[in-house]
Order: sequence, then C-alpha cells, then structure tokens
Amino acid sequence: MTSATGNDTGSAGSSSGFGSPCGACKFLRRKCAADCIFAPYFCSEQGAARFAAIHKVFGASNVSKLLLRIPAHQRFEAMLTLAYEAQARVRDPVYGCVSHIFTLQQQVRTYSYKLSSITTTQLHDFPLSGYYIFMKV
Repeated sequence: MTSATGNDTGSAGSSSGFGSPCGACKFLRRKCAADCIFAPYFCSEQGAARFAAIHKVFGASNVSKLLLRIPAHQRFEAMLTLAYEAQARVRDPVYGCVSHIFTLQQQVRTYSYKLSSITTTQLHDFPLSGYYIFMKV
C-alpha cells in the first residue's frame, strides 16, 4: 500500500520508512500508524531500546499526551529531555538527573576552590617588588 506521500507503508503503516514500525511501536508490539506521534523520535533499529526507559518511567500514554500538548517545533527537545530524565531515573530512582546536577555543582565548587587557591598562591609567589620599583622611579 502507498501512502499520500508516496512512501510504501507496507503492512505496518509506519511513517518511519520501509514499512517497519517505529521503535516505540516495536517495543509496545503494536501496529505503527502513519501519524504515530513517536515515529519521528524513535527509529526502527535503536528506538525500541531508547523507548523502553521512557515507557518504564513515564508510560507510553502519558508521553503521547504530553507530546500532543507541546508545539511541534519543541517536541524534539522535549523527547531528548524525557529520554535523559528516564535514563537517569532508571539509574537512580530517587533523585534521577538531580543527582547528576548535584555532582556537577560539587565539581564546580571544588575546581573553583582549587583555582582560587592556585591564583592566590601565584600572586604571593609573583615578585611584585620589581613592579613597585619601576613605579617609584
């Protein structure tokens, strides 16, 4: 069967190309419709594995409802964010990506302290007496 765009949709009716269902529909074991909300974000090959975490954390129905409420031009970023948060929740069910943020903040504090101590040490070791001699002459 050929769709309105001229692509052969095959028996799956997928918009992901070549008649194979998108990764989300493959994971959910359902027929991929031509207007599948997940097809642009989950390819047939690796999409099922990526969708698994999103489905486990948020649920397919909730994600599809969320995507339908987001303007089309912002959906790709929303899916990246959901995928990142889902992976973080799988690794750390309590804090999710917040634990990664805390770790990064701690690293910033540590390196800021090290940088300020290095800067202070270098200022004390730098011979400023020659500079003042030039200023006084």
